[in-house]
Amino acid sequence: MSLLNKFTRSLKIVVVTFSVLLCLLVSNVMAAQAFCLEEGPVTITKGSFDFSTKNDSPEFTVRSAIVSLPEGESGNIDEIVITGPDGQREFGCFNIKGVANGTNLISDCGGPAVLKAGNTVYQAKGSGFNPESDITNFSIKLCDTFAAK
Repeated sequence: MSLLNKFTRSLKIVVVTFSVLLCLLVSNVMAAQAFCLEEGPVTITKGSFDFSTKNDSPEFTVRSAIVSLPEGESGNIDEIVITGPDGQREFGCFNIKGVANGTNLISDCGGPAVLKAGNTVYQAKGSGFNPESDITNFSIKLCDTFAAK
């Protein structure tokens, strides 16, 4: 009987340990699923662009804003302004030099921004893009996760 009790106790410990590990694994997988909005594509003509769009966005914290450009291209973001549904500026950033593919604008703009749910206006201007002055696939991906360094 004592051997059966030891076996039952050991089995209970294994089941509890497995359950805890499974819960941790599921929560880590759920946390790893990022929410992102992609603004663009924006056409850059003669090395510059002026973009504005209005989207119905959910409330979320922008922790990374990653630039997508063709490899080897770079330029300047003269202005980014995100205005919330209440007309208040939720995020703004000016004069970012040397933006290239993979640049995280959040680190250059002072940190994360909380966007309210509703009709949000996204505006951006840029200049000095080269070596190609005409680019059709510039975009910025706004995500609620921090970018890998």
